[in-house]
Amino acid sequence: MGESFTIILWLLPVVFMLHEFEEILFFRQWLHKNKVFLSQKYPKVSTFLLVRVGHLSTEGFVLAVAEEFVLLSVVTVLSVVFDCYWLWLGVFMGFSVHLLVHLLQWIAFRRYIPGIYTTLLALVYSVWAFRFIVVYDLFTWKEIILCTIIGFAAVVLNLLLAHKLAALFDGKRRQTKIKE
Repeated sequence: MGESFTIILWLLPVVFMLHEFEEILFFRQWLHKNKVFLSQKYPKVSTFLLVRVGHLSTEGFVLAVAEEFVLLSVVTVLSVVFDCYWLWLGVFMGFSVHLLVHLLQWIAFRRYIPGIYTTLLALVYSVWAFRFIVVYDLFTWKEIILCTIIGFAAVVLNLLLAHKLAALFDGKRRQTKIKE
């Protein structure tokens, strides 16, 4: 059990980055290509996407992902070093809920969305890890539910922070280009 759980722990940052690579590579062109479709069929979603991330450069988006990756990696390392896994469970569950959101988006849009292929792969990891956690009774159901709520809230708040940092980065970058 110990070695398997260690593998599950260390795979989280790897699975996260594989998923994010697909989003990094395809989000800008997908948004440009689907802007009209989104604004007609899902005006609120379209407005949210365009306001929050529609203006971000690929470099800004990468910065947001890098911030999330560093935070996720630090949580994983600290969990292993201190043999305390509640924080990791919260982040893992938050990431897993994030994957379910992508799945629901894909079902609703009925077309490719950036990250869906790796979402399907990452869900295999999430189901395997969650099953392991439940089978080996590593956490109580109360802990799992609490960590899921807190973890998802933290993921959402951090996502907003990461996008804010990316927008600041893009703003500074534009200012630098104007000065040159």
